[in-house]
Amino acid sequence: MRARFVLDESSWDGATKDSQPGVLSNAIERLLERLDVARVRGERVVKHADFYWTDLGGGLQLFSLLFVRDCPIHLDPDLASQLSMALDRAEDFDDSTLVAYEATTDAEVRFAPGLVWAHTSCRDGHQVAVLPLCLGRVPAGRVPVTVADSTLEIYFVTRESQHVNFFRSVISLEKANEAMFQCLATSAFPALAWADKVWRGLGAFSRPYIEVRDELVRCLGGLSDHGALCFFQHQADPRELARVLSARIGVPISDENGATKRYPPSRRDRTRFHRGRKKVFWWHIKLRPNVDRIHFLYESPEASVDGSEKGQIIVGLFKDHCVLMS
Repeated sequence: MRARFVLDESSWDGATKDSQPGVLSNAIERLLERLDVARVRGERVVKHADFYWTDLGGGLQLFSLLFVRDCPIHLDPDLASQLSMALDRAEDFDDSTLVAYEATTDAEVRFAPGLVWAHTSCRDGHQVAVLPLCLGRVPAGRVPVTVADSTLEIYFVTRESQHVNFFRSVISLEKANEAMFQCLATSAFPALAWADKVWRGLGAFSRPYIEVRDELVRCLGGLSDHGALCFFQHQADPRELARVLSARIGVPISDENGATKRYPPSRRDRTRFHRGRKKVFWWHIKLRPNVDRIHFLYESPEASVDGSEKGQIIVGLFKDHCVLMS
């Protein structure tokens, strides 16, 4: 799997200038949080081979901050160890194809091989996001980056919302096929769980998958962002729950009616396995008024496997339509 993140050495420049206690430590902790999330989700992170020699300002380099005892900037030894381990896990990218080592952002020219590598990858059609150190004013979201007179928008990720939005954008920008959509789903929709064999349904809509793809990103993104909390807060009132969830995601969402639930063929049609257990997926997102459904269920905090305090949404099936009984 190709890397999706690159570390930005240029964002470390000037780390020695900020004398406020804890500012640098807090910035490193935020970066470590992003790196840990990427590791848990199986997202590759790379860095330039000389990253340990990144300039912090005042003639000080990152290597000294991490490994030199009498470094003028004190960093908690545990935090230094965590950062060193995280950097060691990041592989070195191949810089032999870089056309430059400087990049321009916000009208400022920076020595930034990491940004140049991201620019080169995006130019070649493989989307890569940048993980900067959040010191002072740091670019975030889509940022114009210029390398050798070529300007592209590169994603800078500093928090979770940007992290997932980057992966959602990858699905569209790289025109992901069904297999790629499945591979990216854990990163793009991290709050969702998936029934066994659910991905076979990407070809089961009334329209070709390619026509449905952007709708899937929007609806699954909303379900990941808001679904569990809406159920946690409103499950006692199904009508209000359906209203709130539909408003949050922007499409009609509902539970099945009682007659359909009592009809055995309907139950069988909506039954799938999740981690070896049969589950019935009654709730559904309506991509079109009478066709194309995303069926899902909610598990309370006590029942959810991941232990989320809000509970968990499990997506069970994608289908053009299921058996009904009015």
